Amino acid sequence: MPTSPVRAVLEALSRDSRIRGTSSESATSFLMDLMYFGDFSILEQVSSGDVFERVNLIGHKGPATGVPLVLVSTVSTSVEPVPALWPSLEGDGLAARTSADGKKVHGLGANGGKVDAVLKILAGSRFRPEELKRPLFFIALSGEEAHGSGARSIIETLPGGEGLALVHAPTALQLWTDHPGAVSLRLELTRKIRHRRMPPHAGFFEVRVQGRSAHALAAGPAAPSAEATNHLPPAEDALARGLEVLAALRRHGEVRVLSIEAGESANRVPGRCTLRVATSYDALPPLKKLFGSSVEAQPIADGTSLPFPIEGIFQAWFDARDAGLAAIEPRLGHLRNRPAARPHRPHWTGRLVSDRDSISGSIMVWTGPGVDNADLCERFAQAVQRALIGQEEIEVQIDVVQDRPAFAASEGTEDFLDTMRASMRSAEVPYSVGGGLFTTDAALFRTHGFETLVFGPGGPLDRLYRDDESIDASRIDATALIYENLIRRHCL
Repeated sequence: MPTSPVRAVLEALSRDSRIRGTSSESATSFLMDLMYFGDFSILEQVSSGDVFERVNLIGHKGPATGVPLVLVSTVSTSVEPVPALWPSLEGDGLAARTSADGKKVHGLGANGGKVDAVLKILAGSRFRPEELKRPLFFIALSGEEAHGSGARSIIETLPGGEGLALVHAPTALQLWTDHPGAVSLRLELTRKIRHRRMPPHAGFFEVRVQGRSAHALAAGPAAPSAEATNHLPPAEDALARGLEVLAALRRHGEVRVLSIEAGESANRVPGRCTLRVATSYDALPPLKKLFGSSVEAQPIADGTSLPFPIEGIFQAWFDARDAGLAAIEPRLGHLRNRPAARPHRPHWTGRLVSDRDSISGSIMVWTGPGVDNADLCERFAQAVQRALIGQEEIEVQIDVVQDRPAFAASEGTEDFLDTMRASMRSAEVPYSVGGGLFTTDAALFRTHGFETLVFGPGGPLDRLYRDDESIDASRIDATALIYENLIRRHCL
């Protein structure tokens, strides 16, 4: 097993977080191996569905009683990179490696929770179980900000009443005491009535739009960090650009949407969008002239099986979404966040995908302290139903994929802050306390009775979910040392 932090991170970034193929080669399997060789007692929590399997991991070391230290990471699901946008890894985002000068580590998810999880396990592995005077827990949650499972049930298994919890977020080595809450929704419309035959059209085309992925709150209008400005191009929303292309096609003549596939998850700027359309004309307008090289279109080959147009539910989905968001926007409570934790947009649509008779989209809504997320979801659903009155038979399904309350500063973390200050000073890392926009489960740990802070090596936010992602190698070594210092100070 690799022992140095950078080598272990490289191995983890070369493993896929998704459960597919050989599970022994997955990132989850690698984390379990690290925990095993680090003398952790390991517990798996597995949740499965028709299209997913998520594995949450709990590692424990030290005595059964006492004030615990809980180190929490999220292991996000990887998204297939676009090869042309990963020059540092020759097109393969999972072929992690260091830069030629050794100063950066490149790989898919380099600014995410996988790196943080590895460093926490390595730090805990430095100590034998019998050395620890207080319990040490490590938790790896499958998923991240916009999706995941099991956080509440895992928290309930931990000793309550007192303890320390350090929860991961891409804070760029700053401690956070504040961030917004979030609700991730999936809105799906299914039609019961459809065309019995394809309406006559002159042309059938597939339009592909290439964007640039990023975190949704890193896309304007807020100014990006100086670090991002110097090194990263601005995010480009492929879904928004795809809708602009569709509007241009409609100005040219009659168009019917056959299918759409755009985006990755609710909290990301969509990096790709593919539209299939039927047109009343047999030659497209000059899309490259209008939109540049990021848009490509080609005729669909004769004999290709195509779905009936989804025109009705396509427009109905946007009408329903807009009605639901308008109903809840006045109640989001952003001004109750401290300034650094106030999102500059209230919501985001990060994914939209159609099937033959349905269309489903993922929506992220950010909230402030004290907001009743259950009430927001109920109001959203009621507004959606009202917006669809009079539409020909459409079934609606709304799923709450993620529900996380806002994390707001409160008294009771002073001793924990002092411990972190000393741990960072020993690692020669500047001590800074603030807030940010990435949402975590920190508020749930606080409710359980833990003094809770948010911290992580990745970031800032505008470097998350990026093409050709990287992290400074110096941050990896420094973070591992901070965690080791923290465990020594609290558990020994």
